[in-house]
Amino acid sequence: MASCRRHVVGRRTWAITLAGILTLPVALDSGAPFPARDLAILLAMGVIIVSLIAASIGLPMLLKGLEMPPEPSHQATEDRARIVAAKAAIAEIERVEHDMAAGRDDADLYVAAAAQVMDVYRTRIEALSQEGAAADTTRHTDAIGRTIHVAALKAERKALFQLVRQRELSGEMARKIIRDLDLLEARYDN
Repeated sequence: MASCRRHVVGRRTWAITLAGILTLPVALDSGAPFPARDLAILLAMGVIIVSLIAASIGLPMLLKGLEMPPEPSHQATEDRARIVAAKAAIAEIERVEHDMAAGRDDADLYVAAAAQVMDVYRTRIEALSQEGAAADTTRHTDAIGRTIHVAALKAERKALFQLVRQRELSGEMARKIIRDLDLLEARYDN
Protein backbone atom coordinates (compact mmCIF):
# COMPACT_ATOMS: atom_id res chain seq x y z
CA MET A 1 0.00 0.00 0.00
CA ALA A 2 2.76 2.44 0.94
CA SER A 3 4.71 1.46 -2.19
CA CYS A 4 1.69 2.20 -4.34
CA ARG A 5 1.22 5.55 -2.61
CA ARG A 6 4.88 6.48 -3.23
CA HIS A 7 4.49 5.52 -6.88
CA VAL A 8 1.47 7.83 -7.27
CA VAL A 9 3.29 10.66 -5.48
CA GLY A 10 6.31 10.11 -7.75
CA ARG A 11 4.15 10.31 -10.87
CA ARG A 12 2.52 13.47 -9.59
CA THR A 13 5.94 15.03 -8.93
CA TRP A 14 7.12 14.16 -12.46
CA ALA A 15 3.94 15.55 -13.97
CA ILE A 16 4.27 18.77 -11.98
CA THR A 17 7.92 19.12 -13.00
CA LEU A 18 7.11 18.60 -16.67
CA ALA A 19 4.07 20.89 -16.54
CA GLY A 20 6.10 23.59 -14.81
CA ILE A 21 8.84 23.49 -17.42
CA LEU A 22 6.39 23.46 -20.31
CA THR A 23 4.77 26.66 -18.98
CA LEU A 24 7.91 28.58 -19.84
CA PRO A 25 7.00 30.88 -22.74
CA VAL A 26 8.31 30.09 -26.21
CA ALA A 27 9.19 33.72 -26.81
CA LEU A 28 9.69 36.89 -24.77
CA ASP A 29 7.53 40.01 -25.19
CA SER A 30 10.11 41.38 -27.58
CA GLY A 31 9.67 38.34 -29.86
CA ALA A 32 13.06 36.88 -29.05
CA PRO A 33 13.11 33.18 -28.12
CA PHE A 34 13.07 32.42 -24.38
CA PRO A 35 16.69 31.87 -23.36
CA ALA A 36 17.58 28.23 -22.65
CA ARG A 37 13.96 26.96 -22.76
CA ASP A 38 15.02 23.89 -24.72
CA LEU A 39 17.83 23.25 -22.24
CA ALA A 40 15.43 23.52 -19.27
CA ILE A 41 13.03 21.04 -20.91
CA LEU A 42 15.92 18.69 -21.72
CA LEU A 43 17.21 18.85 -18.13
CA ALA A 44 13.73 18.23 -16.65
CA MET A 45 13.15 15.25 -18.96
CA GLY A 46 16.63 13.96 -18.15
CA VAL A 47 15.94 14.11 -14.41
CA ILE A 48 12.60 12.34 -14.88
CA ILE A 49 14.11 9.59 -17.07
CA VAL A 50 17.10 9.06 -14.75
CA SER A 51 14.80 8.79 -11.71
CA LEU A 52 12.58 6.28 -13.55
CA ILE A 53 15.59 4.18 -14.51
CA ALA A 54 17.02 4.36 -11.00
CA ALA A 55 13.69 3.31 -9.52
CA SER A 56 13.12 0.52 -12.04
CA ILE A 57 16.60 -0.97 -12.19
CA GLY A 58 18.63 0.30 -9.24
CA LEU A 59 16.16 -0.23 -6.41
CA PRO A 60 15.43 -3.90 -7.15
CA MET A 61 19.17 -4.60 -7.21
CA LEU A 62 19.66 -2.77 -3.90
CA LEU A 63 16.73 -4.51 -2.23
CA LYS A 64 17.49 -8.01 -3.56
CA GLY A 65 18.49 -9.68 -0.28
CA LEU A 66 16.25 -7.61 1.98
CA GLU A 67 13.79 -9.58 4.05
CA MET A 68 10.76 -7.81 5.44
CA PRO A 69 9.64 -8.65 8.97
CA PRO A 70 6.55 -10.84 9.01
CA GLU A 71 3.27 -9.03 9.38
CA PRO A 72 1.25 -10.00 12.44
CA SER A 73 -1.45 -12.49 11.61
CA HIS A 74 -4.83 -12.22 13.21
CA GLN A 75 -5.81 -15.65 11.88
CA ALA A 76 -5.00 -17.44 15.15
CA THR A 77 -7.23 -15.06 17.14
CA GLU A 78 -10.03 -15.44 14.61
CA ASP A 79 -9.70 -19.24 14.67
CA ARG A 80 -9.87 -19.31 18.48
CA ALA A 81 -12.99 -17.13 18.42
CA ARG A 82 -14.63 -19.40 15.85
CA ILE A 83 -13.80 -22.48 17.96
CA VAL A 84 -15.34 -20.90 21.07
CA ALA A 85 -18.45 -19.95 19.07
CA ALA A 86 -18.74 -23.46 17.61
CA LYS A 87 -18.43 -25.05 21.06
CA ALA A 88 -21.17 -22.73 22.35
CA ALA A 89 -23.36 -23.75 19.40
CA ILE A 90 -22.83 -27.45 20.15
CA ALA A 91 -23.77 -26.93 23.80
CA GLU A 92 -26.94 -25.07 22.75
CA ILE A 93 -27.83 -27.78 20.21
CA GLU A 94 -27.53 -30.41 22.94
CA ARG A 95 -29.73 -28.35 25.28
CA VAL A 96 -32.42 -27.69 22.65
CA GLU A 97 -32.38 -31.30 21.49
CA HIS A 98 -32.81 -32.48 25.09
CA ASP A 99 -35.73 -30.10 25.67
CA MET A 100 -37.45 -31.00 22.40
CA ALA A 101 -36.99 -34.78 22.74
CA ALA A 102 -37.99 -35.08 26.39
CA GLY A 103 -40.92 -37.46 26.80
CA ARG A 104 -41.43 -38.04 23.08
CA ASP A 105 -41.73 -41.42 21.40
CA ASP A 106 -39.72 -40.22 18.39
CA ALA A 107 -36.83 -38.84 20.47
CA ASP A 108 -34.34 -40.69 18.26
CA LEU A 109 -35.31 -38.36 15.37
CA TYR A 110 -34.34 -35.36 17.49
CA VAL A 111 -31.07 -37.01 18.49
CA ALA A 112 -30.24 -37.83 14.85
CA ALA A 113 -31.06 -34.30 13.66
CA ALA A 114 -29.00 -32.75 16.46
CA ALA A 115 -26.07 -35.08 15.72
CA GLN A 116 -26.16 -34.08 12.07
CA VAL A 117 -25.99 -30.37 12.94
CA MET A 118 -23.32 -30.93 15.61
CA ASP A 119 -21.16 -32.80 13.07
CA VAL A 120 -20.92 -29.59 11.03
CA TYR A 121 -19.64 -27.71 14.08
CA ARG A 122 -17.27 -30.50 15.12
CA THR A 123 -15.78 -30.58 11.62
CA ARG A 124 -15.30 -26.80 11.82
CA ILE A 125 -13.60 -27.10 15.21
CA GLU A 126 -11.31 -29.85 13.92
CA ALA A 127 -10.34 -27.81 10.85
CA LEU A 128 -9.67 -24.68 12.91
CA SER A 129 -7.64 -26.58 15.51
CA GLN A 130 -5.07 -27.75 12.98
CA GLU A 131 -1.73 -25.94 12.83
CA GLY A 132 0.36 -24.53 9.99
CA ALA A 133 0.38 -26.28 6.65
CA ALA A 134 -2.44 -28.64 7.62
CA ALA A 135 -4.70 -25.67 8.38
CA ASP A 136 -3.75 -23.99 5.09
CA THR A 137 -4.51 -27.22 3.23
CA THR A 138 -7.87 -27.50 4.95
CA ARG A 139 -8.74 -23.91 4.10
CA HIS A 140 -7.69 -24.46 0.49
CA THR A 141 -9.74 -27.66 0.31
CA ASP A 142 -12.74 -25.81 1.76
CA ALA A 143 -12.37 -23.07 -0.86
CA ILE A 144 -12.23 -25.67 -3.62
CA GLY A 145 -15.31 -27.38 -2.17
CA ARG A 146 -17.21 -24.07 -2.08
CA THR A 147 -16.31 -23.37 -5.71
CA ILE A 148 -17.47 -26.84 -6.77
CA HIS A 149 -20.66 -26.52 -4.75
CA VAL A 150 -21.50 -23.15 -6.34
CA ALA A 151 -20.88 -24.64 -9.80
CA ALA A 152 -23.23 -27.52 -8.96
CA LEU A 153 -25.92 -25.09 -7.76
CA LYS A 154 -25.63 -23.13 -11.02
CA ALA A 155 -26.04 -26.37 -12.97
CA GLU A 156 -29.17 -27.17 -10.94
CA ARG A 157 -30.56 -23.72 -11.68
CA LYS A 158 -29.83 -24.12 -15.40
CA ALA A 159 -31.60 -27.49 -15.47
CA LEU A 160 -34.63 -25.98 -13.74
CA PHE A 161 -34.80 -23.14 -16.30
CA GLN A 162 -34.65 -25.77 -19.03
CA LEU A 163 -37.56 -27.66 -17.45
CA VAL A 164 -39.60 -24.44 -17.30
CA ARG A 165 -38.85 -23.67 -20.97
CA GLN A 166 -39.96 -27.18 -21.90
CA ARG A 167 -43.10 -26.63 -19.77
CA GLU A 168 -42.32 -29.65 -17.60
CA LEU A 169 -42.20 -27.50 -14.45
CA SER A 170 -44.47 -24.64 -13.43
CA GLY A 171 -43.03 -21.16 -12.92
CA GLU A 172 -44.23 -21.07 -9.33
CA MET A 173 -42.56 -24.38 -8.45
CA ALA A 174 -39.37 -23.28 -10.24
CA ARG A 175 -39.28 -19.99 -8.28
CA LYS A 176 -39.60 -21.90 -5.00
CA ILE A 177 -36.77 -24.29 -5.86
CA ILE A 178 -34.58 -21.52 -7.28
CA ARG A 179 -35.09 -19.45 -4.13
CA ASP A 180 -33.74 -22.39 -2.12
CA LEU A 181 -30.78 -22.66 -4.48
CA ASP A 182 -30.14 -18.91 -4.17
CA LEU A 183 -30.06 -19.20 -0.39
CA LEU A 184 -27.60 -22.09 -0.59
CA GLU A 185 -25.43 -20.19 -3.08
CA ALA A 186 -25.39 -17.13 -0.82
CA ARG A 187 -24.12 -19.38 1.95
CA TYR A 188 -21.17 -20.51 -0.18
CA ASP A 189 -20.29 -17.10 -1.68
CA ASN A 190 -18.45 -15.98 1.45
